[in-house]
Amino acid sequence: MPTRLAVTLALSVLIATGSATRADMVAEAKCKEAKAKAAGKKAFALLKAHGKNTKRPSPAKLTADISKAESKFTRAFVHAESRGVCLTTGDAGTIEDKVNAFIADVIEEVSGITPTTTTTAATTTMPVTTSTTTTTLPPAALERVADPVVLTGAEVFWLTGLAPGDVVAFRHDASGWTQIPVQVDERDVINFDDVYNHVGSYGGGITVLDYTDAETFTGPDSDPTLDGDDEIVFMAKDAGDAATASGEPPGVVPGSGVEVVITDPVGPGAGYAYLFERDGLLDPGAEQQYVDYQFNLLSGDYKTTYNIGSGTNPEDTTVTTDHYARHFSDRWIQDELQILTPPSTGAGVLDRHKFLFGPGSCGRSEDTFSSGEGAFVISKSGPVRAIRSYVGANSGPLSQRQHHYYERREDITTFLRVHAIGGGMDFLDYSPAATGMTYRNNNNLAGVTIDGVPDSVTAGSVEWELVTGPQGSLIMVGVLETDIVGLAPTSYYLDDTTPPVTQCTGDAFAYGSSGSWIAQGIPNTDPRNPPAYFLTTTRVIYYGAPGMTATDAEKRKKWVASPLSITASIWP
Repeated sequence: MPTRLAVTLALSVLIATGSATRADMVAEAKCKEAKAKAAGKKAFALLKAHGKNTKRPSPAKLTADISKAESKFTRAFVHAESRGVCLTTGDAGTIEDKVNAFIADVIEEVSGITPTTTTTAATTTMPVTTSTTTTTLPPAALERVADPVVLTGAEVFWLTGLAPGDVVAFRHDASGWTQIPVQVDERDVINFDDVYNHVGSYGGGITVLDYTDAETFTGPDSDPTLDGDDEIVFMAKDAGDAATASGEPPGVVPGSGVEVVITDPVGPGAGYAYLFERDGLLDPGAEQQYVDYQFNLLSGDYKTTYNIGSGTNPEDTTVTTDHYARHFSDRWIQDELQILTPPSTGAGVLDRHKFLFGPGSCGRSEDTFSSGEGAFVISKSGPVRAIRSYVGANSGPLSQRQHHYYERREDITTFLRVHAIGGGMDFLDYSPAATGMTYRNNNNLAGVTIDGVPDSVTAGSVEWELVTGPQGSLIMVGVLETDIVGLAPTSYYLDDTTPPVTQCTGDAFAYGSSGSWIAQGIPNTDPRNPPAYFLTTTRVIYYGAPGMTATDAEKRKKWVASPLSITASIWP
């Protein structure tokens, strides 16, 4: 940690300053912070990569780690400059040269080796050859590389009682054992009175099984060890072959192995992963970070500054992976989306993720939800996924939205808990930067162009949506769970630079505004006032390269409907 801090502080002076007005300086400060952070992260990643290569030489692995660090650095600079607050732009190459020079100097001082550094505006390579042995891992047999494998402690009960940080995971293939990232997320029966820190009567004494978080008023799990309710998650792409060798991987407690067999109910292939108790030395994240979630509450510390009873709580929160970037400016307000899967352009294609009771009905929206009562259940960043979950939607204080962020996929689940309402719309309103993309859904296979010019689109129940263009591709699969009889959701679509209905939030345009619309009354779903129905919706977003098709969307609909199957047993 001291080394990482020193590197970050040293690199923070690399971002050049110039003369500007006071207003410009305020705007530029956020940009400088983002760029300095990107430079620091790249430096730390490169030092870690060279350190690992010294301990276990692998030129191929070193090259891959360096390439990944460079890619993240470039995306971070593009993201910072795309937000329009940078007075200085186009300086990525200059800063990258300084970072590389710094790393080269450190490596030479420590090891006596002078790395060869070649830098262009687009690429940087720092090869250090210390071995002629290269290990190549075969690809996982499972096709569903974007999907997680989620199991509970009860499914691997042999590991219950361990500290959550003592669970590690491995794959096995022809080259032997390779550690893979794994994450434990603790759950417990929580009380919404605790979530609201007992402010008012918002919680109503209602309890549910949900995630715990010591950094929010939800509090920690009452059982600090891995228990049956807790979730263990790793990615399907990291699964390998069946381990036929009797030897266990290094760094684990002998005899603690559990084999997890993963199969696809709707596709070919199978994968194997192995869970163990670590001996105290291994990092459960395997020195990986698939999702970078930076919760940034502008008022300061959550527990001491958050306005729970009422009032806005501005944020500058970001979620970044190798395949997408998201941004929150308040609890319910998602106002940026970039698709980063190569060769996507990385344009910011989102105006807002919106909620309204109906078109042009501005009495309730993501803005009013954020300015009323509310609190966070959990805000957590881990090596495999990030979890962001919050409650509070005006007269529905228990209405809740939960986000799971994975490397190539995002799951957004909304739990409606409110008195009877006249309907509801959950939709994405795109930005002018989405112009030229094509919108399709299961009712409109031919698709229409998002360009601000009105289109004729067939309405109906939405099973999947696809938005694709040079900017990248989004495939969205919707799932509705309810016990309300006769509920018949339809769809909403509006593409018009001069829309006939008021745009309640975001900009004044409607570029490809699209999503699900319950255009009928919804009875009481608030458990504080029984009898209450339940209504839960999930939007699963797959991020991908330009050119994804309706066939791809249909396949992902099947994936969502049929999660990966899991069988666990003691190993060996």
